[in-house]
Amino acid sequence: MEDLRSEDLAKRTNQKPMCAPTLFEVATVADMCVDLILRGNVRPQFGQREQIVNSYCLELGGSANIFATQMAKLGARTAVLGYVGSDLFGDFVLQRLMESGVDVSLVKRHNSVATGLGVTLAEPEDRAILTILGSIDLSRSCDLPDSPRSISRHWHVASPFLLRGLRSAWPRFLGRAKADGLTVSLDPNWDPDESCDGIKDLLPLVDVFLPNEAEATALTGLTNSIEAGRQLAKACPLVVIKRGSLGAIAVRDDRVWKIEASPVPTADGTPIDTVGAGDNFDAGFLRAWMLGKDIDDCLCLGRLCASESLSFAGGIRGQWTGSI
Repeated sequence: MEDLRSEDLAKRTNQKPMCAPTLFEVATVADMCVDLILRGNVRPQFGQREQIVNSYCLELGGSANIFATQMAKLGARTAVLGYVGSDLFGDFVLQRLMESGVDVSLVKRHNSVATGLGVTLAEPEDRAILTILGSIDLSRSCDLPDSPRSISRHWHVASPFLLRGLRSAWPRFLGRAKADGLTVSLDPNWDPDESCDGIKDLLPLVDVFLPNEAEATALTGLTNSIEAGRQLAKACPLVVIKRGSLGAIAVRDDRVWKIEASPVPTADGTPIDTVGAGDNFDAGFLRAWMLGKDIDDCLCLGRLCASESLSFAGGIRGQWTGSI
């Protein structure tokens, strides 16, 4: 395949090419990668065992990318920062982002590092993931804008444990964002090292914290998600915990909101896979929150976006595109 540069991609997707930054509603540093998703009730075995899976798909990956595409489809002017390789997967990532309405003018290409790749073995209610970091981990503090408000009025941080080169940069950057009167959200995603280092230090700089149940309990050492939410809410104004098939809760001070999961919109009510459901929930909840909706409405839109994504393989094919 020909090597498509941003100008060529822009022509093919009717998006403007690289230009001076505009003020966006939402911006995020993306964990740039593609997802190769294998589906089947199969656990890999060594010893040169060959096993058959049901199907596969290649789709845009990265927690921040999935979040950004759903945000754009909900009408928010959304931009991503980060790196892709000068390779076919890099072309694929840029194409998918622009097709979804996400601005990629702040994305850079790297000539010697490959675009990140996640290989997922998905079961209906769970998945195992192997990740090749590649371009995911190229962003450094010098890639962040000196003034957060020069780019966007809201910053979303996703996959901080994969964006290892930015770990030391977040406190200063988010501190500046808060000083400028911007809003900030954080989805920690799972830490491959299972240490969760640094997340608690960021919570006072965050307006909305969006862990899943496993992440919330790992951070607090508590097994009850409501109690975990209450503890986390002592440091962050609003904590929203995603509980998969059990729905979600939101905690502010001592008040708790709950919402049950929606039926999965497939013929048999079984998810095709759960890839990206939490990221789509984040986008739905935050879009409603940024529009000033009450917490119940925020939870409803988050649930809708998560549920719709379960009916297709990957994180972006089933994204909700209705009006709010």
